[in-house]
Order: sequence, then structure tokens, then C-alpha cells
Amino acid sequence: MSRGFSYSLSRLLVAGMMALLMGLMSSEMVSAGERERKIERCQFIKDKIEYYTDRRRGGGSSGQMRSWQSQRNDYKQRYRDENCTRVRTALK
Repeated sequence: MSRGFSYSLSRLLVAGMMALLMGLMSSEMVSAGERERKIERCQFIKDKIEYYTDRRRGGGSSGQMRSWQSQRNDYKQRYRDENCTRVRTALK
């Protein structure tokens, strides 16, 4: 009797380990996908910051300069809110 119990227990442990392994693998794939989406969002924000910086360096009327600075500041705040500094090495 104990041999059958031991066999059942070992099969149960193997099944549990396989389920755990599959769960970990799928969560890593989800995490990788989330990281890619975060990099895309942060790259977009960084590009907008650079766009408005270049606009300001090119000059313009005082109204344009204020507008561009305001928009740049909004994107810089979004960059901080999205915590893009964590992925900045992956940005171009």
C-alpha cells in the first residue's frame, strides 16, 4: 500500500512542479511584453521631448516658445510618471 501511495505522491509533486514552471515561464513572457510596451511608450515620450527642445532652439515668437516649453514640460512630467528612467538604457 505504501508503495502505491509513494508513487501517487511523486506523480503529484511532478505535476505540481510542472504547473509552477509553466506559470513562471508565462509570467516572464508577459513581463517581457510589458517591458517592450513600456520601452515603446517611453521612446515616444522621449522623442516628443526632443522635438519640442529642437523647436525651442530654432526660435520663434514668445507665444510659440511658451507653448513649446509647456508641452515639453508636460512630456517631461509624463516621462517621470511612467518611470522611464528604469528603461532609459534601451531608448535611442
